[in-house]
Amino acid sequence: MIDKRQREQAAQPVEKIVVMGGSFNPPTLAHQKILLAAMEALGADRGLFVPSSHEYVQNKMEKLGQPQDVFSEQLRLEMLRAMAAEDSRLAVEDMEFHRTEKAYTYETMEAVQARYPAAKLYFLAGGDKVEVIARWHRIQEFLERFSIIVIRRDGEDPRAAIQAHPFLRRYQERFLVIEAPAGIEGMSSSVLRDKLRRSDPGAKALCHPGVWELLQKSGVLGQPAISAFQGEYRFLSNFWDAPVTYEGLTYKNNEAAFQAQKSLRQEEKLSFTAVDPAEAKGRGRQIGLRPDWEEVKLGIMEEIARAKFTQNHALRQQLLATGDKELREGNNWHDTFWGVDLRTSKGENHLGKILMKVRSELARYAAQGESTGTLPQETILRDTQQLLKEFAEDYRRMAE
Repeated sequence: MIDKRQREQAAQPVEKIVVMGGSFNPPTLAHQKILLAAMEALGADRGLFVPSSHEYVQNKMEKLGQPQDVFSEQLRLEMLRAMAAEDSRLAVEDMEFHRTEKAYTYETMEAVQARYPAAKLYFLAGGDKVEVIARWHRIQEFLERFSIIVIRRDGEDPRAAIQAHPFLRRYQERFLVIEAPAGIEGMSSSVLRDKLRRSDPGAKALCHPGVWELLQKSGVLGQPAISAFQGEYRFLSNFWDAPVTYEGLTYKNNEAAFQAQKSLRQEEKLSFTAVDPAEAKGRGRQIGLRPDWEEVKLGIMEEIARAKFTQNHALRQQLLATGDKELREGNNWHDTFWGVDLRTSKGENHLGKILMKVRSELARYAAQGESTGTLPQETILRDTQQLLKEFAEDYRRMAE
């Protein structure tokens, strides 16, 4: 028998929520317009932006060959919140940021349902995704619990695609196809990233004003940045294979040269000359640190970086070719001293600052008409003094 409370609950209108997942790397006005159009067509009470985790976005951008174009979780979250702030029906859920396992759409919708247990959920999908929906993780359970709103753009026929697929046809009542709103032609995150990369003034028209303001504050605008030493900018990394001579020893890469300096023993430094970067980093964690390491490590890193780009002509030209771009060693291993954590956009970025200093020096020498085919005079003097110091020390030891 149904009691009074149950009858009252049954009589209450069910809240309808449209869920829009995605990378939002970065969000554009098209995202907002599509979500609002879907809500209008459905008569929904609420619309949710659910951004993907940093790991997902990073992997996606690496596959596209654009690992440097990853916006941090925090910045993506703030941009979406700015876009949602003007409409009380819109909100942002960051549940995918906190998941340790791989994020699937079904589990994300489950999490949304747990947060809004009385609501009926609708997931937004593009018309070009219909044919792959049948391959989604736990798709039968998905369609038994949730519905899908498909956005149709010109040249797409999602209704025909649903009818043509035996499985999807069985659940056709779970699909609602609506037309894409006007005014979003040519709007996408990839187009926006390209315009930002080229400092194209047309980028502003693709952004919500609040998003544009955050992009300005983040340093993305007006100062093109290389945000990670990957892909075409891998040569900036200490892990790049390029011989470098420092204090009389030649190493296979900068990482080995740097890690070797943690020791004051010449024979221990010598053991680093033939190792690859990963092995050098591992060895560097095991050797006993010289007592003044924290005081001297920045200066040593600068000297080794300068040696790399003055001793290797091709790398020197590549560094100069980066122009005035900010150099940030964005990373996923949470190094906030030498680089910047890509998840939080926080970090002191000492390696990036050193490389920009070296680049400025090299550009100045080139502008003055000096040959950049040799080491700057102060570097030659410093290395010569160091070698003489080492020879004197060796001679003293032999005399004892």
